[in-house]
Amino acid sequence: MNCPSSARCGACQFLPLPYAQQLLRKRESVSRAFQAEGLSLPVREVCGMADPRHYRNKVIAAVSMRGTRVVCGLYEEWSHRVVPTPDCLLQDPHLNGVLGSLESLLNRMKIRPFGFGGTLKHVLLRVGVRTGQVMVVLVTSEELMHGRRELLSSLRAAHPEIATVVQNIQPRQTSVVLGPREKVLFGPGYIIDELLGLRYKISARSFYQVNPSQTERLYAQALSLAAFRPDERLLDAYCGIGTIGLSAAASLADRERNPVSGGVRADVLGVEINGDAVRDAVANARANGIRNARFCCADVSGFLRTFEEPVDVLMLDPPRAGCDRDFLRSVLQLGPQRIVYVSCNPATQARDVAYLTHVGHYRLASDAFPFDLFPHTGHVENVLLLRRA
Repeated sequence: MNCPSSARCGACQFLPLPYAQQLLRKRESVSRAFQAEGLSLPVREVCGMADPRHYRNKVIAAVSMRGTRVVCGLYEEWSHRVVPTPDCLLQDPHLNGVLGSLESLLNRMKIRPFGFGGTLKHVLLRVGVRTGQVMVVLVTSEELMHGRRELLSSLRAAHPEIATVVQNIQPRQTSVVLGPREKVLFGPGYIIDELLGLRYKISARSFYQVNPSQTERLYAQALSLAAFRPDERLLDAYCGIGTIGLSAAASLADRERNPVSGGVRADVLGVEINGDAVRDAVANARANGIRNARFCCADVSGFLRTFEEPVDVLMLDPPRAGCDRDFLRSVLQLGPQRIVYVSCNPATQARDVAYLTHVGHYRLASDAFPFDLFPHTGHVENVLLLRRA
């Protein structure tokens, strides 16, 4: 595959490699990560995509000027120069189309970006791959944005699939794209997508995997490794909008068990520090008729230090930095029978697994199952099972 922007953009490091070779390299990277920690476990072949193109359901584009023209795209590697990416091979075609229309409208209406006499800094786009709904988020330095009403009217006329438009205000000069305040300009302020048969509400700041078809395969493997019984309880750490925990809830429901306060015991407990994601998780449980799951907005390390309820299975899906040592010590104190560890960074996953197996009473109880959620990049997801010895 050829991309005219790849030489400057730097987002697709593996694009020159045949796809089969990309998968081989990723499998080797998982093996090396665990070998570096003194751990030996079989690594399955990487689960790849039949068509590894246009898989990203989310775009964050910077807005800048090139000469007299407004451009929307990605930052050139190691710089703040914006590279236009009108036909990105990774992004969903609907999002490429919306971004292209937006750039044309900004130029036609002479709306300037931040730093060039205007307030527009970034554009965030999401699409529900199964529903076709598109979200547009305009990130501005202040609430005032010249030409906003006409811009949105023209953009929605060109793309009726746009279900909601949100303005996010980020006044700070920072690498963090989204700011603390939001204003819904059109629609409900969120979109809906479907994953493993459930419908999910996705807001601007909520975490949602960018490759839904591969995410379904990854989560199906994680749930298979968990091998839930109806009388068990799951703690879903770093739960996001509840995708893994809600997918597990049906397997954990036990109609014969005595109910607790509120009518149904929480067989699934999700913990997440992002308040927007927790609100979405609660709404997602309600929308899908799932009554045996509850969600808590808290830092997961601090939460576990005072959590004393019994848990059978712990599901981990932490950020790239992995789990901190305080959290892992709390996990050992909690003592779940099984830990299913999903990771977007096998190096930190291997480090954490080494601690749990060397310091705690856990053993590796499965192969490593890598999944390619980010074709043409160096990233790979991995899932494995730990069992209490």
